[in-house]
Parts: sequence; structure tokens; C-alpha cells
Amino acid sequence: MGYELIIRGGTVVDGTGAPAQVADIAIADGRIAKVGDLQGAEAGRVIDARGLIVAPGVIDLHTHYDAPMHWDPYATSSSWHGTTSVVAGNCGFGYAPCRPEHRDQYMWMMVNTEQVPYAAQKAALNWEWESFPQWMDHLRRMPKGINMAMYLPMNPLLIYVKGDEVKSRPTTAAERQRMRELLHEAMDAGASGFSFSLLGNGNGHVDYDGTPVPTDIMDPEDAYCLAEVLRDRGEGVIQALTQLRMESRPEISEKLARISGRPIIHNALIVYDTSDNPSEAELRLAGQWKDTLAWADRLVAEGLDIYVQSVSFRGWAELKIEEMTLFNAVPVFEEFSRCKTTEERMRLAQDPEWRRRAREGYRYEYFMPTGGGFQKYILSDAHGDPTYSKYVGQTVGQIAEALGHNLVDTFFEILVATRMQVDFKLAEAQSRDGAKLEKVLRHPRVIPGTSDGGAHVKSFVGGHYSTDILNWMVKEERRMTLEEAHNALSHRPARIFGLKDRGALLEGYAADIMIYDLDKLGFERTYVVANDLPGGDWRRTVPALGVTHVLVNGEVIVEGGQTTGALPGRILVSGRAGEAVRTPTLTVAAE
Repeated sequence: MGYELIIRGGTVVDGTGAPAQVADIAIADGRIAKVGDLQGAEAGRVIDARGLIVAPGVIDLHTHYDAPMHWDPYATSSSWHGTTSVVAGNCGFGYAPCRPEHRDQYMWMMVNTEQVPYAAQKAALNWEWESFPQWMDHLRRMPKGINMAMYLPMNPLLIYVKGDEVKSRPTTAAERQRMRELLHEAMDAGASGFSFSLLGNGNGHVDYDGTPVPTDIMDPEDAYCLAEVLRDRGEGVIQALTQLRMESRPEISEKLARISGRPIIHNALIVYDTSDNPSEAELRLAGQWKDTLAWADRLVAEGLDIYVQSVSFRGWAELKIEEMTLFNAVPVFEEFSRCKTTEERMRLAQDPEWRRRAREGYRYEYFMPTGGGFQKYILSDAHGDPTYSKYVGQTVGQIAEALGHNLVDTFFEILVATRMQVDFKLAEAQSRDGAKLEKVLRHPRVIPGTSDGGAHVKSFVGGHYSTDILNWMVKEERRMTLEEAHNALSHRPARIFGLKDRGALLEGYAADIMIYDLDKLGFERTYVVANDLPGGDWRRTVPALGVTHVLVNGEVIVEGGQTTGALPGRILVSGRAGEAVRTPTLTVAAE
């Protein structure tokens, strides 16, 4: 029998947890036709994988590639590292349903919450949709290098139903009924569930106008009424961002699980390190991961289908001051985030009264979710400033100590001296304690990753999480086997999300595959700038080392670190094998 492609002689780690074996894999019609000894079999192409690991493609359940897939159909920050399927529409953010008068509002919301550049969105989105089914038709026709599933995001849903009164009054019974109808419509069109954040004023996400986004201040009943829809349909997943920074509202995720009977993906678990002299608040936040896992265990014992999305890799931020949205939701400092121009930032940073309030309001725990306080900020570029250029490579804490100045004052003195032309590198938010991370990753209800792929492109990249987990947990500290790691990266998220024919290298499954040299696998610990956004704008990237091939639906999309031009990606739907079958019926939204 002739096959389209055969991968020969690789060490196959099939994702199920079964022992690795040296075997061949034959691919036909985008699926795995046979795994075993295929000596003598013929194919249109053969990949020699001797000495390499052959594993299922990574499945990333937390991304924001809704817009970026329009200009980067491979989602390269992720696919370079073996990701073959992503879920977008997370945290309640997205572009449908949308009335024409709210298009700019949606794009600016995505700027403020996920730092997707406005100019890129403006250039790439043609807005040929209004309803969610029309959005799904648009995505199906859009060329895709990797697979993509979508949530119905609740912020657009609320705005679509309530209009400009979305944050000024409670949702009426009639409006909740309309939301239910629109969720039914979205699910029929291929939505995999719905998503939202509900964190009040404690979220770093802010709306287009600097106020909290609609879902963060909505009545939880708005989400509970949608959970009833999934219960009645017996399908779908709910992504709930109800734990972040200093805010934790797990009772909302718990009630959603009780109402819907569906999988709830509770976001987000992070294992933090404290300062050298931790406050009680730091210690509480640093111990939150244990409390979250115990909470999940209790709910599972009661029969609830609860899962926890974890930030489980060594990610860091490199940022310019204009990307200083990290101060969002930090008391006093959030005023600095709201400044739109250099002149505004300079004026505030030099205001003695504001500086006094900043000194008094500074708390290390406020900055733990972004890698720690100012004492850990590394000055990476002072752009020629004569006073501070000699301190490049040192932390703000070290500079403050050398100058004998207050830590907070030193940070803002650097900003003022350089007229805000300064770059910092932030420490990793995830604790470096491998034993703690091992406990998190081994928990059967934990989803690794939270890449946030497509978001924060000028300051942060998370698509390398799979490479880091394999390096850190398997190679460096030997806390997990390859079999365990690939189960967590692929098979577990596929089963949780209901992707019935993906996440494992089994006969009949979709041929989503990564091939890599374990000895060479890795990445540089500094970002590489790429000028490949629309209009030539720039972003930060983390190219992969040691990944030789990535296949999606049987076609090679990455080879030797380069994309190939193949665009075999499909729209995936929770609970269904393959792509949802639906004839596109696009109607262009009227201007």
C-alpha cells in the first residue's frame, strides 16, 4: 500500500503514557494509518526520524490568536515549539458578535487587555461578520497553518445584547434569554463553549476606556444562565478566569460546574516565589497553588468536572515603558498605566505627591504575578543615558543600593532621566522550584501552559512552554519521563477539551505530530525581535532549537525552524471528531 508520508525509525512517544518505542508511522488522508514496522512500505515522502523523538502535537487551550492568525497563520510563537492546535476566544475577549458601531471598541479592548497592537488589528480584520456564526464562517475560510477552536467570548456577547448600557445597569431577564439564544446559535455554528473573566477591579484587564471590562463587574448570574445552556445541550466547555493576582473567586467556577455538569477550566494557577522577607500577603499568594489543587480534589470527589489551567513554564517579560500595562490593577501605580503619552508619564513620575503615594503604596505581592517587585527588574537598555547606562545588566534593587536611594524612587528616577526611553527585563513569574512544578504538572486535573499565545507580543512570549517543560522537567531535573510530559502536553488537554481524535499517535487519529532532537531541544533565554506584524511593526519571539518537523493533519508546516507554506489547519469543535460540518452562509455585516 502506498502512503502519503512515512516517518521512519523515530522513538515514538504516543502521548497516552505508554512506553516509548522505535517505530514507523504511516500517514494517509491526514490521519495516522499505521504505527509499527513499515519496512518495504512506500510513500510520497519519507522523513528519516532515526535518533529523534516523534510525539503528538501540543494542544494549547489558552491563547488569544483570534486576530494574530490573520497575519500569522502558523501562530509561529507556538507552532515552532510543536503546537498544532490552539483554542482562542479565552477570558471573554474576542470579535463576535459585534455591531458595526462597536468594532473599534472591541479592538481597543484587545489592546488594553491582551496588548494586541491596534494597527495590526485594523489592517488585518475585514469585519465581514456581525454574528458569531458569520465569524466562524470567516475563520473556516481563513488560511490556517494549525488547527483552531473557539469559545464564544462573553464581553462581545454582553455588549451585543446590552449595547452602551452594558456596565451601567443589571442585565434583564429578557436580555439573559437573548444571550441564551445567541449561545445556542454559536454552539450550532461550532463554538466549543463560552469564556469570561470575573475579577472585579483586581484584574489587570481594563476596557477601551480604562474601566473594568464588562464581565469583570457583571452579575455572576449572567454566566450561570449560559451554563444552563450547556447543561441542556450536554456539550461544551466553560473557561472561567476567576483567580489572578490578589483576586480569587473559585466559588464562581464551582457553581458553574454544579449548574452545567460540563468541564470547567478554572484559570489560573501560578506557583510564586516570595521576596527574601515575605509579608503575610506574599506567603498567602505563594501558597495559593496548594489550596487550588486541594479545592479541585474536593470538587472532583463530589463528581464535578473541574480542571485548573496552570502557568507552568519559565516565562519572562522584556518591556518598554509604553508597554507598562503590568501596573494595571496595582493600587496607585495603575495611574501610571493609564498615561497615554511620554509627557503624561514624565509629569506623573516627577510629581512629589504622587511619588510619595507610590512609595507608601508599594507592595511586593502586587508584582508577584509578573515576576516580582522592582528589586528584580533588570535594566537591559538605558538608551545611552549617561547616568544609568553603566548600570545596564543590574537590577533596580542593586542600583538603588549602590546609590543609597529608595527602591521606588530609583525606578522612577531611571524613567525620568531617560525620558521613558528605557527597557527592563523582568524575572520569571513561575517559581524556579522544580519540585513544586512537578506536583502541579502531575495532577490529573491540571492543564499545562497558559501560553497566552498571540497576546502581549511586544513584552512577553509563552508559546515555548512545551519546550521548557520538556527541558526543565525531563532533561534538566529528570522529574518526569518523556511519556508523562507528552501525556500532559497533548493527550490530557485533548481529552479535557473533547478533541476526540487528537492528542495521541494512534491509528485513525489526526496526524498532528512534532519531531525533535531531545539533546538539542531548547531556546535562547532572550527574545528575538521580528518585524513581521502588518505594516512591518515588530514583536518579540522565541524560536525553537532542535524541533525538526511539525505536521498538522499530515502535512509538514514547520521544517528546520521554517514554515513551509502548507496551510492544512482546520476549525475544531469540542466533542466532535474532525471539523464541524457546516456550509458557510456568510452575510457581510452592513456598514
